[in-house]
Amino acid sequence: MATIENHGPRISDNDIANFEERLGAVLPEDYRRFLLEFNGGSPTPDTVNIEGLPGAYADVQTFFGIGRTIESSNLDWNLATLTERLEAGMLPIAVDSGGNVFCLAIQGHRRGSVLYCDLESVFGNLAATPQLFEVAPNFDAFISQLRTFP
Repeated sequence: MATIENHGPRISDNDIANFEERLGAVLPEDYRRFLLEFNGGSPTPDTVNIEGLPGAYADVQTFFGIGRTIESSNLDWNLATLTERLEAGMLPIAVDSGGNVFCLAIQGHRRGSVLYCDLESVFGNLAATPQLFEVAPNFDAFISQLRTFP
């Protein structure tokens, strides 16, 4: 099991409800529990296999949270910054060391699954939609897949 360091500030169910209202969607229960316990942070171990991705793995540098001190580690900031680049129904929840993001599907047939959004694949082309790779069927499974590099 991964340990999470550099937690965000303690948040409440009300904080999450307010975020869900801004989001216009209800978060999956496993991700909601993660936010209540850690509110983002840095995992150890931090590497996950990604089937179909050249290189076949990525690291999780930081999980985003609500009201975190560093703006780029906030869910709201990442959602506002990346919404136009992502498919509808994708919530950016973490970043790798290359600036690519892990997203949580918050609606549709993939709801609850974690996907890797390869922003590098469309670098310089703001009109292109980045390629998505399914990583795990839910957030708990995603956390359980984290391993030590290599």
